[in-house]
Amino acid sequence: MYELLVLSLLMKFPLHAYLISKIANDTLGPWEKISRGTLSTLLNKLYKDGLIQDAAAEAIPFPTERSSRTYEITERGKTRFFELMMDTEKNAGNYPKIFHIKAIYLDFLSFEDQLYLVSHYMKYCEKAIDHIRQQQSEFDENPDQIEPMHDTHFYRTIRELMDLQIDQLELERQWVFRLKEKISADFKSN
Repeated sequence: MYELLVLSLLMKFPLHAYLISKIANDTLGPWEKISRGTLSTLLNKLYKDGLIQDAAAEAIPFPTERSSRTYEITERGKTRFFELMMDTEKNAGNYPKIFHIKAIYLDFLSFEDQLYLVSHYMKYCEKAIDHIRQQQSEFDENPDQIEPMHDTHFYRTIRELMDLQIDQLELERQWVFRLKEKISADFKSN
C-alpha cells in the first residue's frame, strides 16, 4: 500500500521527501502513519530499483526553504504504478483502504481500466455483503444452537456488528456506483 501511495503521489509531480511523508500521512491518517524510517527505507528501495530518481529543484511545484531530497517517478516507476493500480488480488483484507487510494489516482488510467477497477470494487463489496448475510441466515436457520445465547449481550452485539458491516459496505457500494457513473459521464463528455 505504501509503495502505491508514494508512486501515486509522484505521478502527479516531483516532491520533497518531507512532503511525501506529510501527504501520505494525511491520506492514511489519523490513526495510521507511515514512519520516517519506513518511508526512508521505501524511498531508498524505490530509488535503488530505478522506480524513482532525484528531481531538479526547479521542477518542484512546491518550493521550500527546507533542505530535503526531492524525487520524481521514472518510466520504470510508472510501469510499476500501473501494475499496482491494476492488482486486485493481493491484500484483499485491506482492499477498501487500498481502493480509496486508487480512486484518487484513477485519472492516470484508461477509461476501460477505470471501469474495470470500480466494477471490481463494487463486486468486492457485494461479495462481502452476501457473505455477512449468509452468516446471518445461518444464525436464523439454527435456532437450537443460538437459543442459549439469543437474549445475551454477546449475540445482540454480534448481530449489530453484522448489520453495521453491511451498512458500511452498502455505503461503499453506493459511493463506487456514483464514481462509476462519473467516470462514464466524463468519458462521454470528452
